[in-house]
Amino acid sequence: MVAARYEIRIDGTVSEGVRGAFETLEVTSVPQQTIVSGVTELQDLLALCLEMGLEVVSVRRLPAATSGLPRDR
Repeated sequence: MVAARYEIRIDGTVSEGVRGAFETLEVTSVPQQTIVSGVTELQDLLALCLEMGLEVVSVRRLPAATSGLPRDR
């Protein structure tokens, strides 16, 4: 699998313990949601959310230009 830059939105705010599980990713709280973003493998990120019982509201692949990764061909 190839890592890319993703943003997922989780329903509600998460505890510090859950935030820590996203080690290398950016975690931001906004009203009624938590945003997790960064360069990762999507399958791993979603598996982690499932394992922790988090409700994923949306998933978005961010443009490669913002991550410094080459664009898909």
